[in-house]
Amino acid sequence: MNQCPVCQATLESRRSPGLLYCTNCDIWVSNFSSAIAEHSELIVEENREEGLNELRLGNSNIILDTLQAHVPLENLRICDVGCAYGWFVEAAGERGMDAVGIEPEESVALQAKARGLKIKIGYFPDCLDAGETYDAIAFNDSLEHLPDLPAIFTACHHTLTASGKLIINIPNSQGLFFKIAEKLAQLGYTKPWDRMWQKEYAFPHLIYVNPHNLEQYVTQYGFELLESKTLDSVKVQGLWQRLRMDRSTSWIVSAIMYLGILLIYPFIQKCPSDILLQIYQKK
Repeated sequence: MNQCPVCQATLESRRSPGLLYCTNCDIWVSNFSSAIAEHSELIVEENREEGLNELRLGNSNIILDTLQAHVPLENLRICDVGCAYGWFVEAAGERGMDAVGIEPEESVALQAKARGLKIKIGYFPDCLDAGETYDAIAFNDSLEHLPDLPAIFTACHHTLTASGKLIINIPNSQGLFFKIAEKLAQLGYTKPWDRMWQKEYAFPHLIYVNPHNLEQYVTQYGFELLESKTLDSVKVQGLWQRLRMDRSTSWIVSAIMYLGILLIYPFIQKCPSDILLQIYQKK
């Protein structure tokens, strides 16, 4: 890839090998492998689930509250693509929605199914049945891992019912931690930058967007933006487990990061968040 997926300008290499940047629309893309393996050797899966549980459940309810301002939730048929342990599927079901999750990691999907959630194991849209439609499709921290986003957006438009809603919850390149990691990489310390991109993981980030270029990207495929806001990117509860889910990070480094985040936590809450939420409607 040498053209920006949003504005088709020529991309330039920046910060580290494998990363490309558009100076015109401020979008970042990577050429890292997008194959999702059965876990990454770097990840402590138990810490991943425990570390993200409180954050994901809290954000799921904020997303559903936001969606409810645009459409009644009762009996709404919704699909969560890349549902992981089913946090969003569970929260949607508790609101009276007919919620289905899609998850490619079989062992993770089976844990969600064991809790009685409706889960399809595979990839969107390949695992959908012929003629299967939804009133809403959500991507919660999953879109940034998927190749060929034009095909994804086209499939969403085809799968959504008339006036269906597309929910995108995705890392934000205007966020505090992204900006700090980029600055450190510019100075030669790349570990936080590589971690932001999940460079050595089985599911690296393939794109980083901001509110403006994401809207410009998605609206090209027959959608209009209804709402844009940010979500919490850090919660104290589960923070230690989240920091310890990466085997390559030493205990002492994790401890320093944990204490540092605790000290500046009130400041973090006032700064630009690293998580962006946008809700679109099918035209």
